[in-house]
This record gives sequence, C-alpha cells and structure tokens, in this order.
Amino acid sequence: MTKKTRFIILAFILLLAVVLLVFLGRHPKFESSPIPIKRYEIALMEIDTNLVGEELHRLYKEFPLFLEGADLDDPHNQEQILNFVTDPRSKDLLNDILEKYSNLKQLEAAFGESFKRYNLLFERERIPTIYTYMSYLDYDNRVIFMDSVLVIAIDMYLGANNKHYDAIALPMYIRMRLDEPFIAVDGMRAVAHYELEKTPQVFNTLLDHMIFNGKVAYFLEKTLPSTDAATRFGYTLEQMAWCRKNEKTVWSYLVSAKLLYEQDSFKYRTFVLEGPTVQMFPGSPGRIGHYLGYRIVKKYMENTGQTMPELFAETDSQKILKLSNYRP
Repeated sequence: MTKKTRFIILAFILLLAVVLLVFLGRHPKFESSPIPIKRYEIALMEIDTNLVGEELHRLYKEFPLFLEGADLDDPHNQEQILNFVTDPRSKDLLNDILEKYSNLKQLEAAFGESFKRYNLLFERERIPTIYTYMSYLDYDNRVIFMDSVLVIAIDMYLGANNKHYDAIALPMYIRMRLDEPFIAVDGMRAVAHYELEKTPQVFNTLLDHMIFNGKVAYFLEKTLPSTDAATRFGYTLEQMAWCRKNEKTVWSYLVSAKLLYEQDSFKYRTFVLEGPTVQMFPGSPGRIGHYLGYRIVKKYMENTGQTMPELFAETDSQKILKLSNYRP
C-alpha cells in the first residue's frame, strides 16, 4: 500500500467519523429519568393525631401546595384534619390505595418519559413536581396541571370495580378508565389542555370541538408512544377497532347531516361529550368525534410539517380540515 493510498483511506475514515458525529449530534439517543412522586395522602394519614398542630407545620415544609393559606394553628382547622384522618372511611380508602399502589415506580418512569418528550416538542426544560393525594372521590378533578406542578387524585384510579365508586354512582363506561394505565394519560391530557389554553380557543361548532380534542389526542400520541391507542382514547380494544372500521361511515353521516358547522350543541353533543355510545351508531363508543378530530389533525400535521406549538396556536378549525385533505 502506497503512502498516497494510506492517506486517502485515513482521510475517508476521518470524514466518515465526522459525518457520524454530526448525525449522532442531530439525533441524540432518547433518554429520560423517572420523576419522583410525593405522596401527600400517606404523609397526611400517618400524622400523630395527638400533635396535629405540630404535624401540620412539619407537613407544610414538604407539601406547601396543600396547606398554603391555611392557619395551621387554628383549632377549627386542626379539628377538621383530625376528623378526616380518623374517619373510618378515609382509612378504608387509604388501605385500598396502598394495596394497589404500594409504590409508584412505573408511574414515575412513565411521567419521566412523557415530560422528556413534551419538553422536546416545546423546546423547553420543565420537570414538574408531582403529588398524589386523597381527594375523597373527586372525579371532576382527577388530575390538575399548573405550570410546574402535577397533582393526582390517586383515589380515583383504584380500578373499575372498586367498592368506593359504587357510593358515587359512577357509570361503568367512566369507571373503566379509573385504573393505573390511565393516570399518565390523564396527566398528559391535563398538560395538553394547559398548553392549548394559552391561546383563546374557539368552540362555536362541532368541528371546533373535534379539532380541539384531536389536538389533545395527537399530543398524547407523541408524549405516550408506549401506550396503546385504545388506552389513550379511553376505549376498549373492541371500541377502538369499531372506530377504525366505521370511520368513513361516521364521517359521511356528519357531512350529509350538515353537522360539522352546526352551532347548536344540543344537535351534536353526543359526538363529543361523555357517554356509553352514540345512539345512531349501535356498537360505537362515546366521544367518537374525538377520534375523527385526531385523524384530521394527524393528516394536517403530516401534510404541513407544523410543530406542536404551531398546531396548538392554530385555532381555525376549517383551515386545519382543508389543509389536512382528510378523506377517510
């Protein structure tokens, strides 16, 4: 091998190394770290009931969110806390929580991955403080996200057949989503709503509602790629299969019935609100408008190459539909 040949080979190897370094720099290996979850429900229920005042001041240092603004030395406030932690119903509820969630390692890992993806999508570094607490079955506020804090009512994820849900008469089509796989989904949904609400949203027509919920579903797909579509939509596998099979039929109905631009919510609410099914489509799940909205948004993103922040800032639903070239 001549000196010139060796030089050419060496130069080629160096060039290849530079190309690889540039490629790897642009496409870093995806890594995430679990986000620790602070469990207020355990800390509160384990206080020394003979020293409620002192215990509340101790708790405040670690859980200020739950005690901010309260007079911790007020005997009335202390009595309320004492009544709560000594109530047999509270203890029974905590026992169910601990039986199902002795630790939250899987959830900590799931949120670590999702927030890493969220930060990449929005080009920021936001790692929230995550708390669980016992809401005493507050279904409407299962998960709350506030900029850098995520709060989870852990007692609302005890499984569809938990006896406590009988007492508040929750229907089964809702109870089926009150389980561990849906915690991260509801958490990231709360994050999506937080981001969307930065831009005033338009809800004049059925299409507006469909696109809004389609944006949320698309966000969930990007931040929860390891979670199956059925879980992200809150459907069973059979219900998810029904949506895919009947997508064209439902879309054709909405177009022919001129419901897409309908402004009377009474005429279209069954397509976007909670319910066991959509009456005119036997076998369908509720909220099928969310699925169609997702399909439109997904096509829009594929066709336009928009970023997630750009998608969230676009409030013209008709524009999104047009540029999606959606044809089920």
